[in-house]
Amino acid sequence: MIPISPATISHQTELDMQTKLDKLAKPIAGLGNLESLAVKLAGIQQTTDINVSKRCCLLFSADHGVVEEEVSATPKQVTALQSINSVDRTTTIGVLTKLFNCDLKVTDVGVDYDFDDPRIIDRKIAYGTKNMVHESAMTRQQAELSIKIGMEIAEQAIEKGNDVLLIGELGIANTSSASAIIAAALNVPAEKVVGRGSNISDQRLIHKTEIVQKALADRKPAKDDALDILSQVGGFEIGAMAGAIIAAANAGVPIILDGFLTYSSCILAQKFIPDIGKHVIASHASHELGTQIALKALNLEANYNLDLAVGEGSGAALLLPWLDAIDNLLKNMTTLKNLNVHFTK
Repeated sequence: MIPISPATISHQTELDMQTKLDKLAKPIAGLGNLESLAVKLAGIQQTTDINVSKRCCLLFSADHGVVEEEVSATPKQVTALQSINSVDRTTTIGVLTKLFNCDLKVTDVGVDYDFDDPRIIDRKIAYGTKNMVHESAMTRQQAELSIKIGMEIAEQAIEKGNDVLLIGELGIANTSSASAIIAAALNVPAEKVVGRGSNISDQRLIHKTEIVQKALADRKPAKDDALDILSQVGGFEIGAMAGAIIAAANAGVPIILDGFLTYSSCILAQKFIPDIGKHVIASHASHELGTQIALKALNLEANYNLDLAVGEGSGAALLLPWLDAIDNLLKNMTTLKNLNVHFTK
C-alpha cells in the first residue's frame, strides 16, 4: 500500500501572506506572479515566514524498453552517461543546481548499466522496463516499488532539512511512456499528447504516435488505477517521481515540477491525492504537445515558458532565483507604513 496522508494547505496563511505582500512599499499586486508563488509557498509551508534556502533536486534515472521502437533520436546509452555527468555537475541540471546552491541527488531506479560510482544512489529495480508495445512495461509490484522508492528518497531529503524539493529525470524514450500515461489517465487520444521529445522528425513523430497508440490499445491500462497505468506503459523513474510528489505532499514541503515528464508523474500522484495540484509548483510550459492538457487536469499554470526540452529538472532549477527573490523581498523591503504615504485608486 502507498501511504497517503497529505498535509493541510493553510488557506488562512495564504490570506495572511497576501496581506503581508500588500503592506510592502509597492503597488498592490505589483510583483505579479511572484506574489502568487509566495502565497502558494505560504499555504504549503503553513507560515508567512517561508523557507527556501535549503533545497535539493531529486533526479531519477531509468531506461525504457520502448526505445527499441526507434521513437527517440537519442541513443539509449545517454541515460547512463548523463547520470554520471550529472553527479559531475556537467549536465544542464548539474550546472544549474551548482549555480543556484541546490543539492543534487541522482538515483538509479532502472538504468541498463552497472554504475561504479558511490555518488549515484543504487535503487535499481531492473535493467530498464520491458517494451510496452509487446508486453507490460513492468509488473504491478515493480510499479508500487518505484513509487515507494521515490517516497523514500524524498523523505530522506526532507529529514535532512530541505525546505524545497525539485524533481527531474533521465530516461531515453521516456516521453513515449509519459504520453501514454497522460493519454490513459485522462482518457484522451494519443495524438493529442505525443510530442517530439528529442526533437525528432515529422516522420518519426508519426511513428512515435502510432507506437503509443498501439501500446495503449494492446495494454488497455485502467484509467482510474495509477498502478495499472504505470505497470502497463510507464517507467521506473516516472513512478519514482510520483512517489516523491506524494511524499512531499504528505510532509507539507513544496516540490517544484520540471516539465512534461514530471507532469505525467503528477497525473499519477493525482490518482492517490485528488487535489495534488495544491501541493506542487509547476515551473515551465514544456513544448511537448500534452503539457497544457496535463496542467489543466492538475489545475496548474506554468510560471514561465522558455521553450525548454532538456528535462533533468532543469526547468525546476530555473525557478529557484524566483524563490530567492521572493524570500529577499519579504525580508528586506520597507513597508507602506514606513513610507508614510497612501496610494489611491
